[in-house]
Amino acid sequence: MKLLPDFLARPPKQWTRRDVLKLSAASVTTLGLGVLGYGCAIRQSVELSRVEVKIPNLPSAFDGLTIAHLTDIHHGIYTNFEYIDRCVQIVNGLQPDVIALTGDFTYGGKRYVEPCAEALSQLRARVGVYAVLGNHDYYVGASSVALALKRAGVTVMIDQLDRLELRGERLWLAGVDDFYYGTTDLHRLLRDVPRDGARVVLSHNPDFIEEFAAKNEHADLMISGHTHGGQIRFPWAGAPHIVSPYGQQYAAGLNRKDAMQVYTSRGLGTILLPTRVDCPPEIVLFTLRS
Repeated sequence: MKLLPDFLARPPKQWTRRDVLKLSAASVTTLGLGVLGYGCAIRQSVELSRVEVKIPNLPSAFDGLTIAHLTDIHHGIYTNFEYIDRCVQIVNGLQPDVIALTGDFTYGGKRYVEPCAEALSQLRARVGVYAVLGNHDYYVGASSVALALKRAGVTVMIDQLDRLELRGERLWLAGVDDFYYGTTDLHRLLRDVPRDGARVVLSHNPDFIEEFAAKNEHADLMISGHTHGGQIRFPWAGAPHIVSPYGQQYAAGLNRKDAMQVYTSRGLGTILLPTRVDCPPEIVLFTLRS
């Protein structure tokens, strides 16, 4: 009689509940690390979103006006100068009428402020380049960020209003301060704007649209960032974490609050983890339509 080797003669292993849980945990961990690793590799594969926005009271002279939008650049340990420069070249290639920068320019310290502003100094737009500040700009010093941007030729709109005029018609461009750290007085900011005047508002945080509604003020289009689109998203479930009391409502893309429209860009940079999952970075080109 031929004897089997010991390892073949042994009875099959009886899997315990603990064994199954350990194997499941290891599998989930391996899968999770793989997904995060992939997200890290592609986190700077920026997408261009072309978005047409209808504004019923938009003067005909501004029909077709284009606004290129960059936000949440977060120049720092995860977002290098070369990537920002590449995004700047993409925007310049679009030849926009207006460029909007909606805050959070750095991540990781004051030393990144000036290099970021240097990269943005190469932006070119027919009308102008406008910026507002975000919460991360306050972390490193709002005044130093604003000064660096101004030196780079950017018009900083901290609770400021600009009137664009073309063929005798007007479009109002407003910039609000950061939702958490600013002290914006909406009534004072918009008091000179006719009630039926077309308004585009730059705000780092899309939740500011709720403040407009609460104060009975109006924005035809609010251009925002802040959420990164969640940075990590899952099919059918969306982003597991959005820093907003409104959850997924203004997490990404074009949304509405009553008669107002708000667009939340996924932004360019990353924070906390240098990865993006099902949430690529985004440059937006808006085309306004009457």
